[in-house]
Amino acid sequence: MTERLTADPRAMRDMATRFDTHAQTVKDKARRMWAAYHTTGEMDQAFINIVDMLHSVRDGLVRAADQYEQTSRQSLGS
Repeated sequence: MTERLTADPRAMRDMATRFDTHAQTVKDKARRMWAAYHTTGEMDQAFINIVDMLHSVRDGLVRAADQYEQTSRQSLGS
């Protein structure tokens, strides 16, 4: 999986989409938890931090896919 991911921009973007889906799931569950249990502001902030981290991983995967494609095109063009 790791080898395929590092050499396949499509796999990188697929994984980025999964991280985005995970982030949305965490966000939705955090909202439900907040409404149902009246959790504290610290708990809400913890979920926001998780969502931010997942989005950061997603963005990094998309950037890596773009860079990999660009490098591959340049290598083929040389």
